[in-house]
Amino acid sequence: MTSPVDSASQQYVGPDHVGDELLCVDRLSYAYPNGTAALEDVSFHLQRGAALAVIGPNGAGKSTLLRIILGLLHGYQGEVRIAGHAPDAARRRGDVMSWVPQHSAIQWDFPVSVEQVVRMGLVGKTGLFRRPARGDLDYARSVLETLDLTRLRRRCVGQLSGGQRQRALIARALVSRPRLLLLDEPTVGIDQAGLRAFHELTDQVQSQFEVTLVIVSHDLRAVLPHCQRVACLNRRLHFHDVPSRLTPELLGEVFRCELTGLVTHPPHSHGSEGAP
Repeated sequence: MTSPVDSASQQYVGPDHVGDELLCVDRLSYAYPNGTAALEDVSFHLQRGAALAVIGPNGAGKSTLLRIILGLLHGYQGEVRIAGHAPDAARRRGDVMSWVPQHSAIQWDFPVSVEQVVRMGLVGKTGLFRRPARGDLDYARSVLETLDLTRLRRRCVGQLSGGQRQRALIARALVSRPRLLLLDEPTVGIDQAGLRAFHELTDQVQSQFEVTLVIVSHDLRAVLPHCQRVACLNRRLHFHDVPSRLTPELLGEVFRCELTGLVTHPPHSHGSEGAP
C-alpha cells in the first residue's frame, strides 16, 4: 500500500503559483482595527493531495489566517482561493473545505451522541432544516466505520476520551466529503501516546479520504512526518524544508523568541486521555 509520503510526494507546496492548486493564498495581508499588522504579504500554494504544517508561536497570526481561509474574517488585502472559489463561496458550497476546531472550543457536556455529532457535519452541505439524502447518511456511517467509531456511535460525546473526541470531530469534518481539511491546534492537551495515535490517524485520513491537509499549530510536535513542507508564521510566512531540518538556530532566527515558546512538552498523564 502506498504511504501518504509516497502518494503526495509529487504535490507542490510552496510560495509560488504553479497551477492546479487546491488552495492559493496570494499576497495576503490583514491589520487589526487599531492598525496592528496580523499578516503581512503571505503567499503559499498547495496542490491537491498535499500536506502542509503551519507553525508559529501564539500571536503569530495563525488564527487570523485560518479564519480568512474559512471565510469567517473579511477586510483583508490579497486573494484567497479554495478550489477556485473565494472563501465565502467555498464555505457555502459545504463540500469544498472543512475544519476541526480546537477541543476547548467545543461544549462537550451537550447531550448528543457520537453519531449525531458526526451527522452535524452534513449541515453545511444539506442546509439546517433539510434532511440529509440517503447517500449522505450512508456515507456518514461508512466514515464512522472507517475511523473505528461504530461501536461508540450511541455513546454521549461527553463520555469519550480525549482521543475519541478528536476522532469524532475529524469524522464530522469528513462526512461532507471535503477536498481541503484544516486542523486547528490538534495536539493541545494530548500526551506522547496520544500524539503517536494522532499521527497514525492523520496518515489514515489523508490516504483513505484523499484530502489536502493543513495543520495549524504552535506545537512542534504537531508537525507530521509526512508533511512535505513546514511554513513558519510570524506575521510573515517563512517556508522551510521537511520537519527534520527545522533546527533550533533556524527557528530562533525566524521567530526571534525562545524555542520553548514553540514547543509544548507533553503533559504528565496516567493513561487514556490522549489515546484515540
